[in-house]
Amino acid sequence: MDTLRALDPLHRVCQVCNLWPWRLVPPPDTEGILLRRSRWLELYGWTVLTAASGFTAYGLFRESSDQDKSQEEAEESSTISSIGHTVDFIQLVGMRVAHLAALLEALWQRQAQRDFFAELVEIDHQLSEALRVDVESVRLQMRRHTTSRAVWMMWGYAVSQFLILGAKLLAPGHRFPVYWIFYLIPMLVCGLRYFQIFTATQIVRQRLDVLLVALQQLQLQQKSPAVEAEPEEHAHLEHAAMERLIAVRLVYQRVWALVALLNRCYGLSMLIQVGNDFLAITSNCYWMFLNFRQSSASPYDILQIVASALWSAPHLGNVLVLSLLCDRTAQCATRLALCLHQVDVDLRNESHNALVSTSLYPVYIPVLIPVLPQITQFSLQLLHQRLHFSAAGFFNVDCTLLYTIVGATTTYLIILIQFHMSESSLGGGSNGGTN
Repeated sequence: MDTLRALDPLHRVCQVCNLWPWRLVPPPDTEGILLRRSRWLELYGWTVLTAASGFTAYGLFRESSDQDKSQEEAEESSTISSIGHTVDFIQLVGMRVAHLAALLEALWQRQAQRDFFAELVEIDHQLSEALRVDVESVRLQMRRHTTSRAVWMMWGYAVSQFLILGAKLLAPGHRFPVYWIFYLIPMLVCGLRYFQIFTATQIVRQRLDVLLVALQQLQLQQKSPAVEAEPEEHAHLEHAAMERLIAVRLVYQRVWALVALLNRCYGLSMLIQVGNDFLAITSNCYWMFLNFRQSSASPYDILQIVASALWSAPHLGNVLVLSLLCDRTAQCATRLALCLHQVDVDLRNESHNALVSTSLYPVYIPVLIPVLPQITQFSLQLLHQRLHFSAAGFFNVDCTLLYTIVGATTTYLIILIQFHMSESSLGGGSNGGTN
């Protein structure tokens, strides 16, 4: 069972949601799965993208045309109703834009998606052949983790949305179900896009964990002097250890290229969806402030505050999981560097200061030539080929993103509160003057 077969249920669901334009075809003679271009899926994706873009543009024009008509009604209504309507509309537009960006990126970067899994096949082949890793167990573990993560994510979305719907339905004169339906569909597609990113990042992390275990088991110096091996056997063990170190280096280089492909596949989605999550979190915090300011401590008001908190919970959870997962995956490279410097090396052994294998250069260099020690080369490689997950090059996705979002949310929330205070004071002064 290869990785594509293990993720086959996810890819089937992504095909329905226009996030996977490839067709999975089992080859006739092997057990793997091949990716074939499907023009029907691409046509389906472009059709949905065009329809969603038209619907979003129609909603914007209709809102601008209805703004003058509803201005007089908004002046007669309460401040919280007019501001709440504006905040809800901004959230809806942000979610639709994130939905369009996910659909566009899935079609635009479809070749990068194919290259990602092609590179993953090569990495698993090297892990199986050079490092004698049981790749099947790694894939089974990945499938179990993917299934459990999908179940938890579905339960989180279902519970939060049903609680939000129940709280809003208790409001008098509500029109929330229509807004909720228009918001729910793109939100679920964006949630599925997040799940794709989580799965791809987890794939990278599992391969790095395998390299870390292989490096921890590496010994370039015999630790048991009581058991003296023959010189030929000792040389063979050193040769095998150096071969293992070289294999770890080559696999890490491919994993680094795999992360670059992951950034190409999902960089735009991470940028737009993290921005949309920031917008939703800030808007819901502002909505909670308005409810606190004008609430009368009734059960209905408290329920509306809880509903606003639940509304931002999926967005906050997505950013939190994405930041932690990307940060821990990038930290695996740091752990590799620390583990590399803990490898026992006999500095008096000249074979450790030369390239003891010609497997890297089978054609051009058929004999042993002195080069820098392999550990030094691997250290330089880890220094220059650092793993980082980028949101289309605008910022790195790691734990610092959480501090950035918290700081930016606090800043913009204070600005919005100041505008609200000044608007309320001007409205009170004008009302007092007319009276």
